[in-house]
Amino acid sequence: MTTNTIPSLSKDDVASINGKIRIGAAWDTSTRGHGGILGRISKKAGADLDAVAVMFEDGEPVRMAGIGNNDPLKNGSVLHSGDNQTGKGEGDDETIDIDLGSVDSEVDKIVVMVAAFKESNARVGDQGFQGAENVEFTVYDLDSGRPEKAFRIRPSLMGRENCVIVATLKRAGYGWEMRKANAKVHVKHGDRDALLRAAINA
Repeated sequence: MTTNTIPSLSKDDVASINGKIRIGAAWDTSTRGHGGILGRISKKAGADLDAVAVMFEDGEPVRMAGIGNNDPLKNGSVLHSGDNQTGKGEGDDETIDIDLGSVDSEVDKIVVMVAAFKESNARVGDQGFQGAENVEFTVYDLDSGRPEKAFRIRPSLMGRENCVIVATLKRAGYGWEMRKANAKVHVKHGDRDALLRAAINA
């Protein structure tokens, strides 16, 4: 099917899409399992997750939105909202807006991930997403002029993986195909190459 509206997708479903989308990552601060003063300190410190979109040309990762680079294609077609280092506040903590019609023609694949990536996560002893709770990813259709929720991903609380592949987008004919992934993998904290390898294997 070809549509400008993203349908509700199950894991590994594929939909043909065009237009503008948004991927939002939301999380709340966690006690990291501590009680009392340690729990209050943990919640006050928050958790630093990172939403990233990795762009590919001919199978190679060539640009990444997020972790300090908010407009990697320099034309606003893949636009990151900026680094939220705590998860405090209402709604989505980080977003990535993608205008599929404006993405450079050489880019043939985009992988969207969210990870507890930075070395600061390791320093406080986090494995997986222990520093965050109520982690949720939402994909929105922006073509109506306001964000319309298309589907959500709530990753499992089980496991020590610290990266979730949210969705992959690939060029198909004159448009794009989106696959809802919800796959959890582990990447070494602070290792950019490990993060890119996760995107390559998505």
